[in-house]
Amino acid sequence: TPQEVFIGSVSVNATTKWDSLDNVVKRTFKDYLLRIDPVSNLGLCAESILSYHIGDVVRSKEVEVPDLLPCGYLVGDNMQIHIMLKGTKQNSIDALVFETLIPKSLVQRYISLLLEHRRLILCGLSGTGKTYLAQKLAEFLAFRSGKDVKGGAIATFSVDHKSAKELRQYLSIIAEQCESRNSSDLPTVIILDNLHLVGSLSEVFNGFLSAKYQNSPFIIGTMNQVTCSATNLQLHHNFRWVLYANHMEPVNGFLGRFLRRQQVEVEINSGVQNPELIKILDWIPTVWNHLNKFLETHSSSDVTIGPRLFLSCPLDVSSSQVWFTDLWNYSIIPYLMEAVKEGLQLYGHRAPWKDPTEWVQKSYPWSAVSGPHCSQLVNLRPEDVCYEGHPKRNIGPKSVPTSQSEVEPDPLLNMLIRLQEAASYPSPQNDSQHSSGLHTEDLESTL
Repeated sequence: TPQEVFIGSVSVNATTKWDSLDNVVKRTFKDYLLRIDPVSNLGLCAESILSYHIGDVVRSKEVEVPDLLPCGYLVGDNMQIHIMLKGTKQNSIDALVFETLIPKSLVQRYISLLLEHRRLILCGLSGTGKTYLAQKLAEFLAFRSGKDVKGGAIATFSVDHKSAKELRQYLSIIAEQCESRNSSDLPTVIILDNLHLVGSLSEVFNGFLSAKYQNSPFIIGTMNQVTCSATNLQLHHNFRWVLYANHMEPVNGFLGRFLRRQQVEVEINSGVQNPELIKILDWIPTVWNHLNKFLETHSSSDVTIGPRLFLSCPLDVSSSQVWFTDLWNYSIIPYLMEAVKEGLQLYGHRAPWKDPTEWVQKSYPWSAVSGPHCSQLVNLRPEDVCYEGHPKRNIGPKSVPTSQSEVEPDPLLNMLIRLQEAASYPSPQNDSQHSSGLHTEDLESTL
């Protein structure tokens, strides 16, 4: 079913001719692309338009000019012009690009990898949109093969810790069908979600990988991290691996494109622009980027936040303020607390402490008249993540660090310091002649 997206409004009067309307439709589409993706326009252009419809009237290069002028068909409740983009029937990915908001060059790469190698793994953190993309790629391949998406052309297997054995059995059955004459009954695409929960991918795929290559379904897998078995699949079994990371396209630009699409639809339905709402929706992606830079500074890129958390922003000024306050206090701050605390334990102090809440309060897009929500944001204090108590080398009050090791203490050295302190600290439950119970042998075995 084609996705319906409002892209703009146009004026048609009694003297508007079809060629004039053609140009207006193309210009409206190009303006929309520029607003959604000012950098590359998603790689689309006016040539991406296959046709546009007014009721039952189709306007395209292959169809003759209708008998009446456009105003003759825009009557009553029939006041919408539907633009159809080129898709699988035209051997084009333009409709898929428009729907997914992923730049055309990247979508073309994913499709090319699938058509050539038939096996693709999307690897990235949770919340980056891997499962959504896998589903859209599967639908494209199913339509391309002439199959009905709702008729079993796509099979989805969501992996959990207990289902690795069931997955191996399922793939073995698929492999047997590939070898038989009933291969036409196979699904066109199999989506394997959460493959990182499988202990050994090579073991799970062992029976399937020996099946007839050309008869086997397309495989699209998703996983949260790269494993040795994933690399082995890539090297020896023709799987292709795509990194789906927060710091690179299509993930790092998706949130902005998604919110701008929402914003345009609100403007069309209301008929007016709301500068304050525009400011808020432009600000949300900057908050997301700031949080991820903070996490990378005090932990690593492995704990950054995907854009999914911010996609539910309400398209109303007051509602969005309440939404953000709740999101910040009850979701973001608790997550930052745990992620940064673990990062400090692993990597030590690597940068001066800067509370991300202060940055949010300084750049706060809602006006003071909207309410006191800015002051209700919970701060992330150094003591909340054990920042102040984390051991670091004493380089003296006036000395200047001369090497990276002085700025970033070695985690193993920090652990040794803590263990040595614990070994010499008297137990509160014993007298002064008893030690805490951690001896030199224990220290060596712990290290």
